[in-house]
Amino acid sequence: MLATIGVDSVDDLMACIPEDIRFNGPLPMERSLTEDELFRHLKQLADRNISADSHPSFLGAGAYHHFCPALVDNLQQRSEFWTAYTPYQPEASQGSLITILEWQSMICRVTGMEVSNASLYDGATAVVEAVMMALRIKRKATRVVVSEGAHPDAIGCLRTYLKQLKIELVTVPLVDGATDAASLSAAAGEAGDTGAVVIQSPNFGGVVEDVKAACDAAHEVGAMAIVSANPVALSVLEAPGKQGADMVCGEASCMGNQPWYGGPGAGYLCARMQDVRQMPARIAGETVDRAGRRAVVLTFQTREQHIRRAKATSNICTSQQLMALRATIWMALLGKRGFVELGGVNLSRAHYAADAIAALDGYQLVFPERAFFNEFLVRTPRPAAEINQRLIDEHGIIGGFDMARVDPARDHELLLAVTDMNTAEQIDALVLALGALS
Repeated sequence: MLATIGVDSVDDLMACIPEDIRFNGPLPMERSLTEDELFRHLKQLADRNISADSHPSFLGAGAYHHFCPALVDNLQQRSEFWTAYTPYQPEASQGSLITILEWQSMICRVTGMEVSNASLYDGATAVVEAVMMALRIKRKATRVVVSEGAHPDAIGCLRTYLKQLKIELVTVPLVDGATDAASLSAAAGEAGDTGAVVIQSPNFGGVVEDVKAACDAAHEVGAMAIVSANPVALSVLEAPGKQGADMVCGEASCMGNQPWYGGPGAGYLCARMQDVRQMPARIAGETVDRAGRRAVVLTFQTREQHIRRAKATSNICTSQQLMALRATIWMALLGKRGFVELGGVNLSRAHYAADAIAALDGYQLVFPERAFFNEFLVRTPRPAAEINQRLIDEHGIIGGFDMARVDPARDHELLLAVTDMNTAEQIDALVLALGALS
C-alpha cells in the first residue's frame, strides 16, 4: 500500500501531522481476548441484565411478552429469511414474497380490513403514516385530531411530522380514562377542516375504547377514522374494520417477537381497497407467470426510490420483514382457535390480578368501571417509582410502567400488564409483594 501511494514508511505518511500533537508509543488498550474469553466476558455482561425471561414481569406500555413457540425461532433462522428488505426480483424471491402476502392476508383478517402493506418500522411510525395517508386523501384538511389515549410515542411522532407540514394537531383529553366521541367532534371543527381522527384501543391506560362512536364522530365531519390497535387484543375484541375504521394500524411485535429491550418493532397498516394507491411502503400481490403458474410480485410500490423524494407517496424505503415474518409464523402456528384462546388467557389472568390488587389496602383501580384487555392502571399508596424499585430489589419482580414518566402529576399511578406468560403463582406473588409495600 505504501509503495502504491508513493511513500516509504508509515511515519512518512503521517508527516503532514505536526510532530508535537502526534501520539507516540503503543496505544493504551487492553490485550486482545481469545474467542472463548470474549464469549465469557459478554456472557458476564449479559447476566447483569434483568429480563422477562429471568424474572416475573408486569411491564407493558406497548411492548408485551407473549408465548412464542420454539418453531418461530427455528424457521426464521433459515438463511433466505435473514434480511429486512423487501425483495425486488420476484423470479428469485418467491418464498419471501409469499410470506409477505401471507402476512398481509392474516393482518387484514385480524383487523377486519381489505388491504395491508408489507409492514412498517414500528407502531408510532405506523400511526404517522396512516395520518399522512389520510392527509393525501383529504387534501384540503388543515387539522388532525388525536385522543390523548394514544401512545405517547405516537403522539410525539405526530407532533414532529405535522409541525413541519403546518398541520394543526389537536389532542382531546380523556374522560374517566376513555375518549369521548362528542369531544372528538367538537375538536374536529367544521366539516372538511380535519383530515384524520386518531384513537387507540385499548388505549395507553389499558381502557377499551368505543371504536364505533369514535369512527362515527370522524365521519360526521368528513375525516378519516384511524384506529391504532394491539392486534393480540383483537383476538377477543371486535375488529375495528367492522366498526367503521378507515385505517387500522399499530405495533405488531407482540406477535411472535419478544420485547427486545424496546425494539426492533414491526408496524402494520391496513386500509380500504379504494385507498390502496395512497398506501406507503410495499404491497405484495398474487398473479400468474407466463406459464400460467401462481406467482407473487410487488404489486404497488411507493415512489421514493424512483423519482424525486419531494413527490414521493412516502419516504418509507423498506419494511420490518424479519419481525413481520416472525409474526406471520406465529399466527400460522396458533391458528384462529389458538389465537382466540391466547386472548382469553390474557383477559382472564389480567382480571384475576386486577381484582386481587384492588382488594389490597391502599390500592385501587384508577378506572374500575372501564373495560380492559390485559393492562390496567392502579393507584398506589406510595410513588410508583418507589414501588417498582422495591419490587425488583426485595421480591425479584419487574413492576409496571410508572405513569409519572409521561405526566409528573401521576406519580402514584402504575400501569400493569398481565399476559399469558404470567402464571397464577407469579400474580399471587405480585399481590403479596404489593400488600407488603402498602
